[in-house]
Amino acid sequence: MFYKKNVYDCFKELKKDYLCIYYNEPLPIKIRLVDSINFISGYSKTHLNRLAITELTKLLIDELKSTTLIILFNHFERLTERSLQIYQYLNSRENIHFICSFSIVKTFKPDVYLFLKTFKLINEEEYKVENTTNEINITYIVYAIISVYCFFIYMKTSFSCSMASLLIGGAWFAFLIFRTLMYTGGRS
Repeated sequence: MFYKKNVYDCFKELKKDYLCIYYNEPLPIKIRLVDSINFISGYSKTHLNRLAITELTKLLIDELKSTTLIILFNHFERLTERSLQIYQYLNSRENIHFICSFSIVKTFKPDVYLFLKTFKLINEEEYKVENTTNEINITYIVYAIISVYCFFIYMKTSFSCSMASLLIGGAWFAFLIFRTLMYTGGRS
């Protein structure tokens, strides 16, 4: 899976060594299946156009047998519920592989997003740069403030005889609070 990359470049490199099919758009699914079967087997398009999507899917799998097919397409985010089912089924086959790209993250439907998560994102750095906000982790600062606050509470409530033992005990107590908060709150 690529983010904002035209997979046609991959197709040009892979078609020399593998059985590959490239589509700019994943839809309409029936036309994509007809074109795939036509490319693999040489059936006439008019014969294939009469078949239902489930029949076309079965025919594609039967025609492939054990041959590996790589399907490449852009605009993964445009998948519909019906096309998603077909692509998920094809993806479950061991001899059918997908190389896809997406560009608009905000338009993902939940089902499409779950399917996206089954793929490995190749250019993850570019995706993170464009789609994450500039966040500052203030976890340790909050832990330190809470620890200092607990230190002052300890000093106020402590009945020690010596001021030195009071300060050491308060510092130790604050350190334990800080460590406990890091352990329970997690580390980044």
